Amino acid sequence: MRMWCAGLVAALVCTTGTAAGQTDAGGLAIAAKRFYRTGVGTTVEGFCRVPFRFVERVEGGSDAFGAYRVTIVVRDSAGLALTEQSWAQRVPQQMLSVPGASSVEQFRFALAAGRYTIEVTVTDSASGRVTHGAVSVDGYQTVPLASDLLLTSQIRAAGDSAVEQGGEFSRGGFLITAQPHPVLTPTQNQLFYYVELYPGRDVEAELAARVLAADGRQMVATAPETVALSAAGVAASGLNLMGLPPGEYTVELDVQYPDTTVTRTASFTMAGFETEAAIAAAVGQSSDVFAQLTEAQLDTLYRPLVYLIEAGERGIYEGLSVEGKRNYLRQFWARRDPSPDTPGNEMQDQFYRLIAEANRRYREGGAAEIPGWRTDRGRIYVKYGRPDEILNRPQSGSTRPYEVWKYTRGRLRKFVFYDETGLGNYVLIWTNEQREPSRANWADLLGPEAVKDVERF
Repeated sequence: MRMWCAGLVAALVCTTGTAAGQTDAGGLAIAAKRFYRTGVGTTVEGFCRVPFRFVERVEGGSDAFGAYRVTIVVRDSAGLALTEQSWAQRVPQQMLSVPGASSVEQFRFALAAGRYTIEVTVTDSASGRVTHGAVSVDGYQTVPLASDLLLTSQIRAAGDSAVEQGGEFSRGGFLITAQPHPVLTPTQNQLFYYVELYPGRDVEAELAARVLAADGRQMVATAPETVALSAAGVAASGLNLMGLPPGEYTVELDVQYPDTTVTRTASFTMAGFETEAAIAAAVGQSSDVFAQLTEAQLDTLYRPLVYLIEAGERGIYEGLSVEGKRNYLRQFWARRDPSPDTPGNEMQDQFYRLIAEANRRYREGGAAEIPGWRTDRGRIYVKYGRPDEILNRPQSGSTRPYEVWKYTRGRLRKFVFYDETGLGNYVLIWTNEQREPSRANWADLLGPEAVKDVERF
């Protein structure tokens, strides 16, 4: 095996939504795309998106910044570590406060036939908090007819005057923006694909792409395009997805040779125009944030109080006038103000910061737009804070994706979230925290190997 760093780009990008499916479980998004080279075998382009929400500020006077370390280990099917790479990255201070900002770390390696696991660990320099992720990859046993399908939001020809920019890598005569899982928006709705073809002879192939919704409906289809190939070639094209509703989608690319057809698939997310105006307004403005809010915004601020509300405070808010709702929220937070003699309300600010962060990290449901604070992961995040370590298992044999959170402050707590539907909706199935529910059949849902994985973590 050979492994090398391919620029280790730190491309500053912003995403709007959770890239469900593939390898993103609300944490690190990891992708490994396989290609073939004669005399080398399987080569892998690897990508890992590191959200800056994992990164805290390193105090350094006027030169404050964020920093983290990435460690990548490749293991064979027996668990033996074949190679390890590690490097550090710095994040400009101004990027730490940009919602959805992240960096994309790129790596390459070559491998022989067989199954391998790529383990990625990100360690925040300021807090020491560790986040884990992993993805499996198979080395080709024989020469494939086509590589994996690579999707990206930007691709351009690598001409003589083209200069590789931050976040790009060069392959097959193109400069490609590195993305483990593209997230498009209504205003940034171009999707590009890249695939390498290995027919082994001079031949014509016909390519046609389809975009499928999560329920299997065909949303977009391209007209077949004929390309002339020698023993190997490259195909790259763009899809205009203007008007595509928010949700999770799959691209299926059919490559029809004269005697056989090969299909390659990859996924992406279409995000919507998402705003949390009432929550954002509540952060840092607790003197009387409720005065100018509409009834709908007041209701938005009231609903998450289910995590704090006491028996004597229930059943009152819903029947009040708009001004009555404002007074209810004022009095609710006044009773919980830890320092009433000072401006602001620290508990109120902290609570709505956690709600806003849960909404940003853990929104689920695609077009259904389930707010993050209402999901199991969001609820645990609001009640117990940010976990010290996260174990992502988006691919684990026959087991559906799952995620383990570990809290090491005070007594040890673990929470296991399970993607029961396979659509990116994670539910809490087990915890050692007695105040939270566990499912009696949680071990059956995970399977014996995954249970051992949870116990070892």
